[in-house]
Amino acid sequence: FDCSAGLANAANGWSVEKKAWCCSNKQQGCTTTTSLPYDCDAGYVNWELGWSAAKKNYCCEKTGRGCDPFDCSAGLANAANGWSVEKKAW
Repeated sequence: FDCSAGLANAANGWSVEKKAWCCSNKQQGCTTTTSLPYDCDAGYVNWELGWSAAKKNYCCEKTGRGCDPFDCSAGLANAANGWSVEKKAW
């Protein structure tokens, strides 16, 4: 089977045999029985402005995507001397 052909519509467009083979052999076209609360690939190019705080938290925790590079609460009392130049700029 060519698992790249029709992948976007695998759920409706592929035969049962193709779904089974591609899922088992290529990890493509697999059906899931549960849905995730957020798709951490959707909108990733603009995550800082486009994602809600809840999506950022979920995706950072579960996939490592959408994480703020710095915790601005950490060391705030000594920010002038304790923060790096990069953290201050961010």
